[in-house]
Amino acid sequence: MTVGRGSGRGVAGEPQENDWTSRQITERLWTFYREKISTKARTRLEFVEHIAYLLFLKLDHEHTQRPGRFAKPPIAPAGTWPKLTDLNGEDLHAFLARLMDELGTPNPTDPRRATASVLFHDAQPWNIDRMSELRQLIVEEFAPYRWTAVPPSALGEAFSSMLADCREDLLTKRQTGQILTPPPLLAVVAKALAVTREDRVIDAAGGLGSTLIAAHREMAASGMYVDSTAIAAADIDAQMCRFATMNILLNTGRVLSDMPPVLRADSLKAKGVAVRRYHRDVAATVAICNPPFKSGDVVSDTDQRDDFWAQKADLPTNFLQHLAITLPQGARAAVFVPDGVLFGSGAAATVREALLKNCDVHTLLRLPTGIFHGTNSKSNILFFTKSVPRPTGEPATRELWVYDARTDNHHTDTGRPLTEADFADFLAAYRPGELDHRGRTTSPRFHSYPVSELFQRAGVSLDLKAGLAATLDDFGSPGEIALSIAEHLDEAGKRFRTVAESLA
Repeated sequence: MTVGRGSGRGVAGEPQENDWTSRQITERLWTFYREKISTKARTRLEFVEHIAYLLFLKLDHEHTQRPGRFAKPPIAPAGTWPKLTDLNGEDLHAFLARLMDELGTPNPTDPRRATASVLFHDAQPWNIDRMSELRQLIVEEFAPYRWTAVPPSALGEAFSSMLADCREDLLTKRQTGQILTPPPLLAVVAKALAVTREDRVIDAAGGLGSTLIAAHREMAASGMYVDSTAIAAADIDAQMCRFATMNILLNTGRVLSDMPPVLRADSLKAKGVAVRRYHRDVAATVAICNPPFKSGDVVSDTDQRDDFWAQKADLPTNFLQHLAITLPQGARAAVFVPDGVLFGSGAAATVREALLKNCDVHTLLRLPTGIFHGTNSKSNILFFTKSVPRPTGEPATRELWVYDARTDNHHTDTGRPLTEADFADFLAAYRPGELDHRGRTTSPRFHSYPVSELFQRAGVSLDLKAGLAATLDDFGSPGEIALSIAEHLDEAGKRFRTVAESLA
């Protein structure tokens, strides 16, 4: 990552302009956090949140300082950044609170503030007794440097890295389904779906925006311009929308005044559109979604969804049917689902049957265990193409290929993280971009099931193996197993309480 002094020159003892790597900047900011911030009062996540606010405001200010016709009008009120550097204490707190409220309020008459309204929605400055720490951050780590001199890819990599370093703090948000999806896996998914710059990619549960970043990188691999309408996401959590907005801005080089790539919305509430965009709907051609696996305290309002195949389903099942129903014909999709969606009874079984009939469900990837931090959830990815039942009345699905990347394959995000190379064999077997996947062949990890056989299974279960020899599954470490048991007991307890309350 590259940072130049405000004058465009380096200083003694500091790396010169265009010398810093993203890793150096990440380490510098975390060093400031450890040495200058009372970490008991500020979590890592809260610190990175303010990094996002300050980066946006500093970049906005620097854009106004460009020479001649290259200068851009400010998004924040004129003079915002110089005022920030001059204030402290109560004055700094009051100024920031007013600024965040103004920028976080949508203004239909000023579309240039649309992205800012997502980034600053419900934003709050640190407590008033922490203003001296915040002032230090502003004047020592942001004001002296020219952030527009940083290569966008390096700046985006640094911000994503800092978000990944907040993995422990993000565990506190698991009740809203927030989880870190390994970027290498998302890159593999984008390659499998053969995403191009002609596509329009959506994520109905946007999280930190990593899905859209992976899709954008695949689109931009040709070196061609990627239109701002190419990616869009929604998330119900305002804080995740803030992180995702800045993460996407920095990683894609998106203009600060452009329409927001992420909107705060409950994707499951309204029918008709998979993900709503800020100014106009654009038909999606690709959907990649890792929805919340745990219902927890999140209750989606699906009363208006008379288009759903099944009511009273859990969150991952609802996201699966939401996308399968709302995507236009021909759209490709990759949806993460826990094992329970593959074999559960009731609503899950109804959705599986309808999915096979109305979509070409061609691939099931059984993911390795341990890839999601702090959970031992067994996960899968269902790849399908939106279709219609055949004129003969036969299901749109002809055969489902199952690739097993799970057996004897355990990863952790710290000890043995996933890499794209771990899925090289899967991509070779998947054959991205091939019409009807005609060239696929069976292997010890890749096996096909005709749809007629699937409908003969009890409850149309998709809990399928890839034909491997019988081996013991890798259930992870003892601690991960204990955590998984505790999660299942918590979920069971909630279900029993719901039954008990209904009988009272």
